[in-house]
Amino acid sequence: MAELTFNAEVRNKVGKETSKKLRVKKLVPAVVYGKDMTPIHCSLPKAEVEKLRRVNRNALIDLNLADEKYTVLVREAQKHPISSEYEHVDFQAVHMDKPVKVNVDLEYVGSPIGKKSGGIFTVLVKSVKIECLPGKIPQVITLNIDSLDAGESLHVSDIKAENFKMITNPKIAICQVSQVKDEEEEAAATTTAAPAAAAAAPAAEEKKAK
Repeated sequence: MAELTFNAEVRNKVGKETSKKLRVKKLVPAVVYGKDMTPIHCSLPKAEVEKLRRVNRNALIDLNLADEKYTVLVREAQKHPISSEYEHVDFQAVHMDKPVKVNVDLEYVGSPIGKKSGGIFTVLVKSVKIECLPGKIPQVITLNIDSLDAGESLHVSDIKAENFKMITNPKIAICQVSQVKDEEEEAAATTTAAPAAAAAAPAAEEKKAK
């Protein structure tokens, strides 16, 4: 079910100058594309496009355009570098019975057990690519990290795919708990070994001279 409904108008002219004139009129230029369809250039009221800020990036949108209704996803949204206002939007028309590929954010919940022994939790990947039906796209993929111990990590393969197929490489590590204490001990050993090696060097040279 679509979360938003937009009303758009077809635009016959494209280009930077046309886009500038549209923005002056508080309109946002856009394009709709999809499989087996010719891309349609259109424009939408800026006030409507601003509603994208309050929904998930994979939200389904009903787009009324030229007496037709399209179910679309936002594929790319260009924003002004200073004002952050929407300047252009690319929509992909989808069919509810055909799978699509999208990026979904990962949400890590809980507190790793490894933190109790001094480990530091680090997020390595913030989103993954999946394939599923448009109506089955999850807002986020939640991962519980309570049992993650120091020196351990989670990989894409640890994500339980329910209503979707994983596209991202399963071997990629998505988060980890580093062993800080081991690193500190290794650093201390290196510091201790350095003076010993320095002291041994003259003795070795003296032995060679004899």
